[in-house]
Amino acid sequence: MEVTFLLIIIIGVGIGFYIQTVAGFAAALVTLPIILKVLNIQEAVALMSIFFFLFSIILIYKNWKLINRKVVIEMSIGIVIGLFLGIWILKFGNPIVLMKALGIFILLFVGHSYFKKKKIKIIRKLGILFGFVGGIFSGLFSTGGPIFVVYTYSKLDKPDIVRATIIGTIGITNFLRVPLLIFSDILTIDIFLISLYVLPFFLLALFLGHKTYQKINEKTLINVLMILLTLSGISLIVG
Repeated sequence: MEVTFLLIIIIGVGIGFYIQTVAGFAAALVTLPIILKVLNIQEAVALMSIFFFLFSIILIYKNWKLINRKVVIEMSIGIVIGLFLGIWILKFGNPIVLMKALGIFILLFVGHSYFKKKKIKIIRKLGILFGFVGGIFSGLFSTGGPIFVVYTYSKLDKPDIVRATIIGTIGITNFLRVPLLIFSDILTIDIFLISLYVLPFFLLALFLGHKTYQKINEKTLINVLMILLTLSGISLIVG
């Protein structure tokens, strides 16, 4: 296995999951553009899924008391259906148009939140829809986080509860995605072996991310969420 090949993957996974640990989402949006330089989209999603699985085990355990289970349940039915559909599309197609549409929606949401300073009430009634759309993108590109953030942010106020609930919601997709990818022959033994080389750096990223999170205040965390949403929206449009 080439050193350059591994180095690119280590850098991508390390930076992505450091940010994910701080904010609760966005690893795929940071990591995918980097590791796609050495992996195809199916391989990249499969590799990310292993680390997302581990991330959810560790972070859900640490944040269990803060997770708003009601919000997670509201999205769960849509998430499961959307995830199946997303992995099916990943297996047989490459829907670039969906990525760009998601990017536009995210930017509109951030713009409204920034300029209007009030939450969009109708979003609070669309848990199944947001779960479904987030599930599709979780299956396709492991990037359902921004959709889950939009819905969760519309329902909850405290940043630490928002972050923990996002982690809990993403956990549904992370626990289901691995067996589905194995069944679809997308997650192979070769990808699993690559993940073993990267695992120590992934754990280091989680440790550093947790230390950073402990030092930031609520206002900073909300600003980080909005900045990440903006960058994710732009990356989806131009990517």
